[in-house]
Amino acid sequence: MKINYLKMNKLNGMSGWKKRFVQIILLLSVSTSGLILKAQELDSLVAEAVKNNPQLISLKYKITASEKRRESVNTMPAPNFSVEFSQVPTNTADILNQSISNNFGLSQMFPLGGKLNAMAEVERKNTLVENDNYESYKINLVAQLKMTYFTIWLIDRKIEVQKENIGLINEIIKSMETAFYTNKINQADLLTLQSEVASEETQLLILEKQKEAQIYKLNKYLGRSLDSKNISIPKDISSSPVTAAQSKLEEILNASNPDLRRMENMIEMNRAMIDANNRELIPDLMVQAMFMRMPRGMILTSKSDVMMVDSKTETMYSLMFSVNLPFAPWSVNKYKAKEAELYDGISSIEYELKEMKRDMISKLKEALVKYNTSIELNKLYDDKVVPLYSRAAESQLSAYQNNRTGVSTVLDSYRMLLMQKMNLYMAKADTQMALAEIEMMVGTNLKNF
Repeated sequence: MKINYLKMNKLNGMSGWKKRFVQIILLLSVSTSGLILKAQELDSLVAEAVKNNPQLISLKYKITASEKRRESVNTMPAPNFSVEFSQVPTNTADILNQSISNNFGLSQMFPLGGKLNAMAEVERKNTLVENDNYESYKINLVAQLKMTYFTIWLIDRKIEVQKENIGLINEIIKSMETAFYTNKINQADLLTLQSEVASEETQLLILEKQKEAQIYKLNKYLGRSLDSKNISIPKDISSSPVTAAQSKLEEILNASNPDLRRMENMIEMNRAMIDANNRELIPDLMVQAMFMRMPRGMILTSKSDVMMVDSKTETMYSLMFSVNLPFAPWSVNKYKAKEAELYDGISSIEYELKEMKRDMISKLKEALVKYNTSIELNKLYDDKVVPLYSRAAESQLSAYQNNRTGVSTVLDSYRMLLMQKMNLYMAKADTQMALAEIEMMVGTNLKNF
């Protein structure tokens, strides 16, 4: 704690409420900080959100589902087993022995030309797309969480400044009440201070409600109960500065951004779908085997030799091989039209990808401008503006001690000092938010570079 003892020595020549007022003002110039219990660092909250956010968990299951679907499509179709009891007389229920024949068939379709592998490749590409969806949501979630975190931090600082200001004015009112009753000050000054306290308390209430709303949002990102109040943010915030050049950041964006990667993988998936579609023009082979049992012997016809007829049970088998003809003129357009559709889809995604890159690079440049501006403002407020306003406030206090100015002038100077401190806090928060936006654009944590 640093107090100007030369100013304190001047208090000896003062009396009453004026001495008390100067003491309060000097105490205001001392940096104060509230107790922060179990403050949660940003990295721990990010890890909690990545672990518990319901939407992220849902996207993980989608990745797993896509992997299982790839296994499913890369499997032979099921065989077909059939049983037929042919030409059973209507006057009997013995279908096994009274039918002309009992037919037992087994058939299997064999997709040729690597069709199963082609469909599995489509699902493998789709798995990459689902993984990019997960990474994209995670990057955006972390960015939104950080912005909410620093918004709460800024509101905390505003609340701190408001409470300091309210405390200052209340102390001054207490010190002036005695002087008011002895007619040393007028009622208008006292009422002005009291009305300002009421105004400041209104602003304090608004800030506390804003913080409550931001905590609900933070709990949503963290996957906590929305009514949880267990949020405490350290007063001091810091992060690694952005040292990479803009060209390097654009290079990282092109290589790491999951949204761009997803579009590229969607193009590759469509190409895999074209390959799978074209392989459908290759005929599939159907193999069927049948075992026939004739419990009443061979079937008689008008040309059968009666001398060779034997009523004992006969058996025989048959084999059948068949192929489909997808290239038939009345069927082939189905596959040609699908191929044209997929090629047009690729062209659409390619142009969308180009526009997305342009948009992201534009937003990256905007975020860099915001970041660099905030860094400069931070340095300007910290090194120049706040010290100058501090000296100005001290000068007004000194003038008041020498009866060269009034109470309101001193209060105004300290209010301006608090306002500039608030601007410093805003510059610090803007720096962190711009950094979060840059990381969201490039698609990775800049600590890695």
